[in-house]
Amino acid sequence: MYDMTRFTPQDMAKCSLVLRQLGRNTASMEACSQKIVKFIYQHFCSLQTGENSCVLVRLFKTHPYGELEDSLQQSVRRLMNGNSPAADMKCWTLLAAAGAQPQWNSRHTAAENLAVGLVNAELVAEMPTISEIIRQFGLDIPTVIGTQPERFIQLEPAVLNIFHVSEAKGSPLIPEQNSLIIPYKVKSVLGFGGLLPSGSLFAVEIFLKIKIPQNTAQMFKHLALSVKTSLLMGEEKVVFDSSKSAEKIAVSNNISENQLLEYQIANLIVLLDFSEQEMLRQAARFQGRIDKLQREIADRKNKDKALEQSQEPFTGIFNVPNDGIVRVEENPGSQCLNQGEEQI
Repeated sequence: MYDMTRFTPQDMAKCSLVLRQLGRNTASMEACSQKIVKFIYQHFCSLQTGENSCVLVRLFKTHPYGELEDSLQQSVRRLMNGNSPAADMKCWTLLAAAGAQPQWNSRHTAAENLAVGLVNAELVAEMPTISEIIRQFGLDIPTVIGTQPERFIQLEPAVLNIFHVSEAKGSPLIPEQNSLIIPYKVKSVLGFGGLLPSGSLFAVEIFLKIKIPQNTAQMFKHLALSVKTSLLMGEEKVVFDSSKSAEKIAVSNNISENQLLEYQIANLIVLLDFSEQEMLRQAARFQGRIDKLQREIADRKNKDKALEQSQEPFTGIFNVPNDGIVRVEENPGSQCLNQGEEQI
């Protein structure tokens, strides 16, 4: 279990390791995605109460219209007033969901619109959540909808980022206020994702009962790499679980075994880089604490030495006379006395 209010780099590393393995032995990208959202929903909980921190977890992927199954194509056309789009038009497609309500645990019933056509840059800019995810991921709309493929090729290896809305209630970035945010008391929305080699954008979206600060949200950037690795294990397979789509492997996802290995090696290199950077950060933090402790010890020794030196003349004068001498303060009274006073 992971408590988001106390999420540590160690928790992130453990969670990342599990997410990276979920793509193994899955028949489709949808099956892999369902494992990912289910794991996140079930394992992020309050350590004190055991209650789930997540209300709903969803995983989206952009996908060409022509390679969607019939029900998803119908969803796209319904929003386009029945018009049939071009086969290569990217669609914001729900791959998996897990949540507090039974209907939220299947992509077929988790949302009203299972696929949304990204018709052009102007229309996408009017979709608050999608356009903000693209912006916070450090991308631009033309790149995501595929109108600038040369820019995509340059960006793909490096784009792994987060989407974060600290205060979900009343946010214009989250339109589902009356159906989700208010009735289920969602405090924050957190997402993470990036680009896949096939030309797709993926994003995990988490609706939370707790408020997540920016520094905690930033840590989830590194989970994006693990999810990407799992999804890549399924990119040479079918995307959807339906029997019809299982008969056909999408053209854009037809990646050779050598290419897949290259992508996995590249991801491992990125993961190693992150691990080394994290180790260096932890070492620097640890060294900083040691340096601070050493400075405090040295400062204490200097103060003790200075105090001892300052008391030496007083002690000498204090003990020379045979007369009794007593140092008295208002509170708590007598502080010390000399040898003369002892004899008296």
